[in-house]
Amino acid sequence: MKPESTIKIFRDEHHFAAAHFLIDMGKCERLHGHNYFLTVELGGQPDPNGAIVDFNVINPMIAELCRTFDHKMLIAKEDDRHAITIGADEIEITFKSKRFVFPKEDCVLVPVQATTVERLSGYFCETLAGHVAPSHPNVEWIEVGVREGSAQMATYRISIK
Repeated sequence: MKPESTIKIFRDEHHFAAAHFLIDMGKCERLHGHNYFLTVELGGQPDPNGAIVDFNVINPMIAELCRTFDHKMLIAKEDDRHAITIGADEIEITFKSKRFVFPKEDCVLVPVQATTVERLSGYFCETLAGHVAPSHPNVEWIEVGVREGSAQMATYRISIK
């Protein structure tokens, strides 16, 4: 087995604040928000320059993902327990006895079943892998951690090769 190198990226600017709700999860079913922090780890064989990935390439990718989600309402697009109605300027969500209406520009429809840190870490990992894999053939795997506040984090890891 060849020796493998890993890099871990955890920059202060790789964070976002967002609101969400989680159906059938007690008090988390109420509209609430968090400060989220991303950690990205990549592993593989260093290239001839001794690097797995250029930090100047990966850091802007992570920062852009965070900007897309910052100060937004996160809506789980794949959750069939709620109804989503998309209007010209607003998004309406209904489930059980609840009805939320948000300005469309303030929302992100995330292609996940729930906006838990587990699902968000998977979404971010798959998204970054799609950008990294074509231009960095020596990256063998990527892992993304999404921290909710300061005390808990979920991670998602995929093999690229």
